[in-house]
Amino acid sequence: MKGIVKIIAIVLFAGITLTSCNNGETLQEYYVANQDNTNFILVDVPTSLISKDSEALDAKQKEVLETVRKINIMAYPLKDGTTATFDSEVAKVSTILASDDYEELMKVNSDMGNMKLYFRGEEDAIDEVIVFASEDSKGFVLARLLGNDMNIADMANLAKTIQAGDIDVSQFDGVMDVFNQQ
Repeated sequence: MKGIVKIIAIVLFAGITLTSCNNGETLQEYYVANQDNTNFILVDVPTSLISKDSEALDAKQKEVLETVRKINIMAYPLKDGTTATFDSEVAKVSTILASDDYEELMKVNSDMGNMKLYFRGEEDAIDEVIVFASEDSKGFVLARLLGNDMNIADMANLAKTIQAGDIDVSQFDGVMDVFNQQ
């Protein structure tokens, strides 16, 4: 009987170990691998830099902002000589987002470029939100919002406040210029 229990325990342990291994690159590994690559612009912003004391925020928006721990932004602006690797980098990011446990929330294709919104976690308790926007003649931007129990509807309302210019997001200048280049 003890032998059967040991065999079952070993098989379960081996099964768990083998199924938990991920041979593909994760989004975090992709960020780390490219942090010193001069073709990328990287910005890591703790939410403490976005003023929670802003008068433009109501109590609910301040509460939503507190669920966000950190914002990582990576941009790949197209410059002379980077066009050849652009398609490769877009394919890498697309593969990571397709193979990881991200759920696609929204997709927008327009003449201004393509954007996909992903999340990880439960719909009412999101741990990570990913925005992947690309334009073939300008480059791409990959933004990650890391947090605890974020709610997508609340995040959308906060985004409207940011778009209205009521919150200072000047620390993101330069990254969004990827899409303002002519």
